Amino acid sequence: MRKYILTGTIAAACLFIPFQAAQAAAPSAPAPQAASALWDKCEAALDSPHESHTNPDVINVHADLKGCKQKMPEYSISVTLYKEGTQVAHNSGSGKNKFKARVVANWPPPKGECHAYSARATFAIKAGGKSHTTTLENHSQGKICIKK
Repeated sequence: MRKYILTGTIAAACLFIPFQAAQAAAPSAPAPQAASALWDKCEAALDSPHESHTNPDVINVHADLKGCKQKMPEYSISVTLYKEGTQVAHNSGSGKNKFKARVVANWPPPKGECHAYSARATFAIKAGGKSHTTTLENHSQGKICIKK
């Protein structure tokens, strides 16, 4: 799992703000990519695209804001799922005064096909007149096959 500690006001897609990285051993489940201290210790996390545990025959990815010590005054999350570089699903969500939030991108691929997937999510929190943003990317662990 990668952790990014954002020390500036705004982090863009390329993470222009200085950060520290730490590498941990990979667990058996897909490891989310997380950004610490997006705002008030909120973490932005994007897991690996995977076969859904709750919706059979669907590939999905979760984008989460969590761990906040205060309610986020205003937030937005945008997540896109790609099949071998081609966008197949997108979802976004926003709200106010929440401690955590989740947005999921789902895609039901044709049965019997195997593909590698990737995902990209952009997180934004507006608080105290400032915008705090970060973008994360993650990839499936090999090809995912939907059985016949």
